[in-house]
Amino acid sequence: MFSGADRTESIHAGSMSKRTPLPPALSGRAFTVAHASALGIGRGRLAGADLERPFTGIRIPAGGDVRPPTSDAEWLHIFAAHQRRNRQLCAAYSLRMPHAAFFCGPTAALLHGIPLPYRLSADRRLHVGYPRRRRAIQVVGAIGHSYSIDPADVLTHSVGRLTTVERTWCDLARFLSLTHLVAAGDYLIRRRRPLTSMKRLARAVDACRGRRGAKNLRAALALLNDRAESPKESVLRVELVLAGLPTPELNVDVLDRHGTFIARVDMMFREHRLILEYEGIQHLLTADQWERDIQRTRQLEAEGWRVIRVTAADLRDPRTLIGLVHAHLARTPA
Repeated sequence: MFSGADRTESIHAGSMSKRTPLPPALSGRAFTVAHASALGIGRGRLAGADLERPFTGIRIPAGGDVRPPTSDAEWLHIFAAHQRRNRQLCAAYSLRMPHAAFFCGPTAALLHGIPLPYRLSADRRLHVGYPRRRRAIQVVGAIGHSYSIDPADVLTHSVGRLTTVERTWCDLARFLSLTHLVAAGDYLIRRRRPLTSMKRLARAVDACRGRRGAKNLRAALALLNDRAESPKESVLRVELVLAGLPTPELNVDVLDRHGTFIARVDMMFREHRLILEYEGIQHLLTADQWERDIQRTRQLEAEGWRVIRVTAADLRDPRTLIGLVHAHLARTPA
């Protein structure tokens, strides 16, 4: 139990050494002001710089701003930071969340680990759904949605109720372009640790007929591939296919003429002897990796493969890349 002196201590701005530690029941987690007051924590302590007020009457540990990624490798770490912050905010909101409400859209996607573009993963506002018969939630820090939803499309998570992965993917059609919707779907059905299956996604899409984004969902469903291993790879593949090019094979082992393994390549047009490799900036920053990439490319070319190395700039404007691929396929008929 805290003494009266502890409860009334004066906290000087910027003086971390004089800040009263929170009791274990509150430290490192979301809590209500009412709970803190019951434990004897005064208003001055609750106004400390180490605490944030995401919603009325709730406090969470303060977190620093997360800057945009400067490389593909860094994106993974920053996305993980956004996921952690999203879970923390959901845990905070769950302390005041109405019984019938549930997390949905981008918020549910982050809870499931579904990769999202930076603009969505960095948005701190929570997407909260409510059954159609109820009025949409109106809370600062949250975006309310009125949903027609089957109870089977909502599950219980450690931080509250949220939509299933299948329903979440369908709802993302309102927020994502076709290429990024495919990237999210590829993640869900990936061969390593899949979160769902094509059949279950197809049933979910069928149930969304007539809803906003249904056309985009049907187009995305037809483009999904369980061999994709990264969002950038998925986006590249979809850009190629939408440009009228054949669908490449993904993540294929290439052997030399003697049957010796050379490399596992990102994309392959086998009959045209063409390989596409996505190169993140980490390939340029590490000398050993750069040398291995050069040696690998030489071995592939010695076996008669044309190798096109793809960068982030190619994804921002893929027209030149598409032209290169189209020209090669035209010169080397299957």
